[in-house]
Amino acid sequence: MHWTIAPRMRVDIVCFAGLNLSGERRIADVHAMGGRQGADIAPEDLKSLVVLGEIGTRVILKTSVAEDWENHPWRAVFITKKHHYRTKEGETGVRIPDLEWLDGPDARRTDPDMQESFPHADTFAEGVASGEWTFGRSGSLKGKIKAIVIDKV
Repeated sequence: MHWTIAPRMRVDIVCFAGLNLSGERRIADVHAMGGRQGADIAPEDLKSLVVLGEIGTRVILKTSVAEDWENHPWRAVFITKKHHYRTKEGETGVRIPDLEWLDGPDARRTDPDMQESFPHADTFAEGVASGEWTFGRSGSLKGKIKAIVIDKV
């Protein structure tokens, strides 16, 4: 997995090998002083996830590390004032119980009766302009993420 992390980011990414935040769990702790701790995450071990961080945290999940990554399936997720949940400890975050479907930022399970794709964007800039909390290029994401970008809006 290739990681690109902006300076002074404090984020926890909890990856699950199964759908609905189930299966083997791996945690990547991104520290404000730089660096990442935790087990490396193999692409096949990422089918759902939780992102915990400050309001304004942005995570981009890419299936390609090439310069034309926007031509391949990808998904961006933002923790916003309007779209987040709070943990028992008071941390803000978003849950993605299935990388390929849209669910609310506080969903623990994807709803098979209400499945819809996340908003489509041909480019990252187009998605940002849409104002959505999550968007991307649909396609096969589960088990195929090769790069994670973490930064702040």
